[in-house]
Amino acid sequence: MSQKFSYQDYVNDEKFLSDYNSYQAKYAKQMRESDKVVINLIREAVSDLSGAARRLRLLDVGCSTGNLLLHIKRIFPDLELTGGDLALSSLEQCRANPELSGIEFKVLDLLNLPAEICDIVIVNAVLYMMEDEQFEQSIRNLANCLTSGGRMIVFDFFHPFNQHLSIIEKSRSHPDGLRLVFRPMDMVNRILAEAGFSDPGYRPFVLPIDLPLRNDGELVTYTVATDEGRLLPFRGVLSQPWCHLITHKV
Repeated sequence: MSQKFSYQDYVNDEKFLSDYNSYQAKYAKQMRESDKVVINLIREAVSDLSGAARRLRLLDVGCSTGNLLLHIKRIFPDLELTGGDLALSSLEQCRANPELSGIEFKVLDLLNLPAEICDIVIVNAVLYMMEDEQFEQSIRNLANCLTSGGRMIVFDFFHPFNQHLSIIEKSRSHPDGLRLVFRPMDMVNRILAEAGFSDPGYRPFVLPIDLPLRNDGELVTYTVATDEGRLLPFRGVLSQPWCHLITHKV
């Protein structure tokens, strides 16, 4: 596998996607803790944009099997919803799910998005797989797909340290390697500003529940408690600096 294009390789790995989609199924009924934060950020965005003369349009890029959109549909019935993904098998599951009826699902690539199609865009745990050039292009494209004043909500690996880290992780799920990139907030702020975003707000994600370490060798998030009682999320030997970001298009 080319290390340059692990983002595309990821969404075309049907064996992994099949296992991942099965794993995702449990979150259709029980909302993921990080998604609860996304819901609150959507609520803030909807409140800020409430003066619009039409239905607000929300796009979830990298929607997978649509679990987050399912919860958004239930909580915000007045939003016009669209899900986008590159994984055709995931989109087929979305379109076949009657609970997701009324939501449009499209083949969408962060590296090639149509212009001004939404007021709120969500990118949930996707960008960390991208090289810096792809990341910057994606941020520019996300700005272009938003209407003026629109909000972007991102959940990804962002941290406050002067440390820009990119690694290739080889595991049972990804024996050829998967790129993981940990980006400093200062770097992200520069890229956001150049793309036309303003006032980025970061909210480091703190898991409110203890997740046990599995002994089957699979890389599934578990937590380690600090002396102060904070639960740190780990993936194998890696601590995960998950962080929510909300910003708006100038």
